Amino acid sequence: MRSILKIFIATLLIGHFSLATMAQDKKQDAPKAKTEKKMKMKAHVCTQACHDSGKHIYAHGEKGHVCTSACKK
Repeated sequence: MRSILKIFIATLLIGHFSLATMAQDKKQDAPKAKTEKKMKMKAHVCTQACHDSGKHIYAHGEKGHVCTSACKK
């Protein structure tokens, strides 16, 4: 009975150390950076909204436009 117990403990120890060495070899992937799709920007064309407000109102995709949370919906 004691020899079976020794074999069982030896097997557990070998299994434990083999798993521990495998954990050390595992490469951790760096978190992927969030990539935003870049669209080609076109030149601004004034609309009636520009004339009414007295300043340029840039549409999404025009040069000079700054995206807000409303654009990302």
